[in-house]
Amino acid sequence: MFKKITIIGLLAFLILLFAAAPASAHNAALLVGNNITDAMEADYNNYLIKEGTSLPILLIAGHGFEYDFGNVSTPVNVTIVAPDGTKTNITTQSASEEIDKILSGEKVTVAYQKINYNFTQSGTYFLYATLPGNTTEISKLAVFVGEGTWDDWNKQIGLPLEFTMYTRMGGLAEGETVYGKLIYENGTGAGNIKYYAEPVKTAAEAKELHDMIASEYATGESIYLIYSKRAATDESGKFISAIPEKGVWSFVAAADVNGTSYKATYTFPVLPQFYGTDEGPAAAETAGTDKETPGFSIVLAVLAVIGAVMFIRRK
Repeated sequence: MFKKITIIGLLAFLILLFAAAPASAHNAALLVGNNITDAMEADYNNYLIKEGTSLPILLIAGHGFEYDFGNVSTPVNVTIVAPDGTKTNITTQSASEEIDKILSGEKVTVAYQKINYNFTQSGTYFLYATLPGNTTEISKLAVFVGEGTWDDWNKQIGLPLEFTMYTRMGGLAEGETVYGKLIYENGTGAGNIKYYAEPVKTAAEAKELHDMIASEYATGESIYLIYSKRAATDESGKFISAIPEKGVWSFVAAADVNGTSYKATYTFPVLPQFYGTDEGPAAAETAGTDKETPGFSIVLAVLAVIGAVMFIRRK
């Protein structure tokens, strides 16, 4: 009898352990794409668009960087806040896609939600959706339209738990630092809250990265060491994060607000780094190797003129 009770207790413990493990960091995100595969392959250009562009927007649950997804089976409302403050509510349509889970090798059908929207105004659009559950998921997305994105990129929507930015996210490039604040609905800072910074990866990238990292580290959660950057806000809710790669990234944080558990996600594009190059990132590798630096040429020219003047005077 004692052995039976012990085994039952051990099984219960293991169930609780795995239920509370890194899966708790999974989140629901609003992403641009026609389907899950398309959303994982999208890059920063899909989030920086011209006026009059229509985009498919998906609500997906899971972890983009390890190609592991859960189901979002019930339609929800997506609220779209235009640059002029106008709000539009759109009910999602359910869709599904067969996905190969890269880490487990399983083939599963994953349900997600989808809308299409035409972005007609120049400026920064904010989209958000709430997904109820034991933990209420709040997904927020920024889409940057036209040339009017200079002044309205740090707008607070008024969500129960929300990431707001001090850095203009429409021009954020890889390797640069993000300054922001995690806040509650009343605007007060969510102090001492742990958060994640996570990228989206294609199936091939997720598999390659997992295999490479797993061969270098002993822990079974090795992929988290690289692609789930974890930090914490300070006492006032402020945070600083460096984003190392171009692509599509999200900040994710969880907190209790008046007895209700919330998880907030903010998704944004990250551009390639162009600073100090002639033609973009590719030119940076060859800059200075096969070109004479302008400063050195000027020095040589000046020395030549001085030499000529001295020579003439001696004559």
